[in-house]
Amino acid sequence: MAARGDSINVMLVDDHEVVLEGLIRILEKQGGIKIVSVARSAEEAMEKIGRFPPDVIIVDIQLPGMNGIELIRRVKSDYPQIEAITLTVFDDEQFAKQAIKAGAIGYVIKDAAKDELVKAVRAAARGESLISTSIARKLIEEISEPAARKRKKDEGFENLSQREVDVIKLMARGYNNRQIADLLFISEHTVKVHIRNIFRKIGVADRTNAVLWAIERDLVLKEKDSIKPDKPPV
Repeated sequence: MAARGDSINVMLVDDHEVVLEGLIRILEKQGGIKIVSVARSAEEAMEKIGRFPPDVIIVDIQLPGMNGIELIRRVKSDYPQIEAITLTVFDDEQFAKQAIKAGAIGYVIKDAAKDELVKAVRAAARGESLISTSIARKLIEEISEPAARKRKKDEGFENLSQREVDVIKLMARGYNNRQIADLLFISEHTVKVHIRNIFRKIGVADRTNAVLWAIERDLVLKEKDSIKPDKPPV
């Protein structure tokens, strides 16, 4: 948390150059906010964060490789003093819930007014939360939603095999095909077959949307979870 009177040091994580340039212009025009580093992937962010420690990190959900929600989870685990804001195009309460569970203190929609992001940064530096109005409304609606309707909404991955569930959990945790193959003691070709089947069954065309689908349903490998490989290591 930034001390009163100090500049708020901010890291930006987004893989779109135009977005990064726009965020820098918006935030550095404000008094008391300083961009200390930018990263175009979660992996780059984790490498830089120790060298250029921010007070607040602003993260896009859709990143190449490890997704933004998993990045927030790792940042909050390694650097609990850093506050995280999710900046995303997804006006969806499920993504907001996952981001908040991961440790995000703010959730801002990219097409929101510019001053909303500035307010979110300043609130985060004080240890306070700011969630875009449209998302906050949906979260309230979900809390009051009848239980039977919620159960129906939460269904939808029963048609995946157990191995496909294992694969998509590992994908959502940020592992690549080679790492998944090594963890499950299967070939990389078999991993690719599982992923093609997952895409077909859940109706997506790429890895990013499959990961977002998994995050929405909380199909992310937890620290306490274990996945049984096809055979023990030699």
